[in-house]
Amino acid sequence: MPNEPFLPIAVWYTGGRTRATMVRPPDADSPRTWKRDLEAIKACGFNTVRCWVDWASAEPQPGDYRFDALDLLMDLTEQLDLKVICQLYLDSAPDWLVHYYPDCRYVSASGIPVDSQGAPGYCYDNPGVRTAAERFMVEVARRLASRPTFYAWDLWSEPHIVQWGYFDYLPQPPVFCYCHHTVQRFRDWLQRRYGALDALNRAWYRTFTSWDVIPAPKFISLMTYTEYIDWIHFIMEKLACDLRWRHDTIRQADHHLTTSHSAVPSVLTLPLDEQGSPDDWKMPHSVDIWGTSLYPKHVGAKETSDPSFRAAMLTSTRSACDAVGKPYWLGELQAGHGYVGMFASHMTAVDARHYTWHALAHGAKGLCFYAWHPMSSGYESGGFGMAHLDGSPSDRALAAGAIAQLVEQEMECFVAGKTTPAEVAICWNVHANIMWQCMRQTWRYIPSRSYIGAYRAFFQEHLPADFIHPDQIVAGGLQRYKLLALPFSFMTPRTMAAAIADWVVQGGVAVAEARTGWNDETGYCGDAIPGFGLEKVFGCREQGAQGVDEQSAVKVRIVRKHPLLPRLNVGDVLSGARFREALEPLAPTAEVVGEFEDGAPAIVVNRFGQGWGVFVGTMLSLGFYRFGDEKSGDFLKGLADAAGIRKPVTVHDAPAAAVEPRLLEGKTAGKRFWLFFGFNHSAASLAPQWRLDLPAGAYTAIDIATRRPVALRWEDGRAVLQKQLEPQEIWVVKIIEA
Repeated sequence: MPNEPFLPIAVWYTGGRTRATMVRPPDADSPRTWKRDLEAIKACGFNTVRCWVDWASAEPQPGDYRFDALDLLMDLTEQLDLKVICQLYLDSAPDWLVHYYPDCRYVSASGIPVDSQGAPGYCYDNPGVRTAAERFMVEVARRLASRPTFYAWDLWSEPHIVQWGYFDYLPQPPVFCYCHHTVQRFRDWLQRRYGALDALNRAWYRTFTSWDVIPAPKFISLMTYTEYIDWIHFIMEKLACDLRWRHDTIRQADHHLTTSHSAVPSVLTLPLDEQGSPDDWKMPHSVDIWGTSLYPKHVGAKETSDPSFRAAMLTSTRSACDAVGKPYWLGELQAGHGYVGMFASHMTAVDARHYTWHALAHGAKGLCFYAWHPMSSGYESGGFGMAHLDGSPSDRALAAGAIAQLVEQEMECFVAGKTTPAEVAICWNVHANIMWQCMRQTWRYIPSRSYIGAYRAFFQEHLPADFIHPDQIVAGGLQRYKLLALPFSFMTPRTMAAAIADWVVQGGVAVAEARTGWNDETGYCGDAIPGFGLEKVFGCREQGAQGVDEQSAVKVRIVRKHPLLPRLNVGDVLSGARFREALEPLAPTAEVVGEFEDGAPAIVVNRFGQGWGVFVGTMLSLGFYRFGDEKSGDFLKGLADAAGIRKPVTVHDAPAAAVEPRLLEGKTAGKRFWLFFGFNHSAASLAPQWRLDLPAGAYTAIDIATRRPVALRWEDGRAVLQKQLEPQEIWVVKIIEA
């Protein structure tokens, strides 16, 4: 039935052993060998394959469409009852485009046109390229619209302005696109943004006499970076608009789900990373489902071995999609060993189980493992496959496929289940990230590790937390939260500052760190730091500040016990990072509770209306991430206590950092249910007691792996589950109203 609940657990496969984005044309033996592969995929337990179509091979000459591989794959999936997601690769574009449209190449900031070598294709701002791409998309959509196993589109894999190229010959970093078509599109965008030329001239401190002479910014000047801020916003909005263009074009011929996925969640990126990264909070507006790639054991990846780091990545994407009421999924999830040239990273069946369950426990509504066969060519050759090189299933394939079979048995619950609502919000401040790039900072990790440091504190406390975008804050999105963390908010829009002030007055607790509210969204200072009214919220302003080297912790000593910091006592020492900002109390309600080593005020707590503002004159969340200081974590965790945030699950009889509880909740057949996930992330055997905050009532609990009943008892008003968990074991229990 078309409307029955479905959660795709897919592997990438488009026929034979060719890697994406390439397509191998079928030969006489392909029906047999491809069917053998698909039978192995289905036998493992996967319910979907994710194929791909690249423009270059599918339209080698204008109007000459070649879909033999796609047609055969669809025929075979219909025989085997496997659903199909189609990945559309426009960025692997045909070479004839440059013959018909000589000005269609991407142009770097240095003015150098880029010839495509299978990638990155050609600029979609060129009208000829755009029209040709639209014809191609409609043709593919017509081909698939009526196929019974076709399920969804992924319209753009890991959107950037320019993709899949390493432009070492260009001045670094290469920035795109400065072709005359994109420059004109930027001018049109400016005209909509500012309305009048005088308004633009005031904002940019320029004297343009016509919109037609405005250049696209290419560098940062000493005096102002307002125009470069506009360029970065334009690039992020362009990505969202170009994704919407693909969606609208497909809709001319087909109405299946449309999706897309980022290369890396926004919590880890800066706006110009990899030739222009998307804003995860803008992109979901353009498609039915937005998602991300996740490669925890990609070569060079180290931090993703920490479950809190992976959880932050998943939470970032989920939060962005929740903001517009849409589901998220993993467009790419690592399937096999990482290979990049001579370097490798081994992946095991245990890894496959953890990555699969972790994504599902954090609310993902689809998983697409990349890929079935290891990569056949390129610098990833031999890597990232679920199958062995000879095509036989690996232990990873069997482990992930077994989970897919369990999900199939409880499909309705996995589709309907939502993560427990959070009362903690961590601001992912895209404006501050833009300012960081405009300040030409080389420490690219500082924004992301600040956000993740704050998240890690709440993760360790088993408290759900969301990431929240400045636009959500301005739109009143704080009302559902009790605690707001601002770990990296150097640039704070004035409207955002006003919204935070209104929320704190009503009873919210806001904690900000060094130099929050330094600049507004145009790149200008206010009358204080923090500015734009935040100095009243936090009851203090900056007296003076200095940078601190990367290896040195910034020590802050607690000098006054305060009910807002229940886990800290006088004499406790916290470890911040990179900044030492001495504070000056401004309000009679402001109390200095922490000092730097020289006695300068370092932490100020201020009563503001019915709520509280807490300001820390160092990068405390970054310090917690960098140095792992327990007292720094206790500072953030204690704020959650003081804000009255109740844990959905408490853990007893096990070290808190060693285990992770997660809940999904929803309704099925009119009954409330919960899916409980208990992770033992440690190398030790543990028997945690999990106490769940469920409404009083009668429930049935079932271990979804064994299908056996699970004992559920009540203690102190909470439902209690307990089981011996072996190292790295994951326990999944379905709890439903009796």
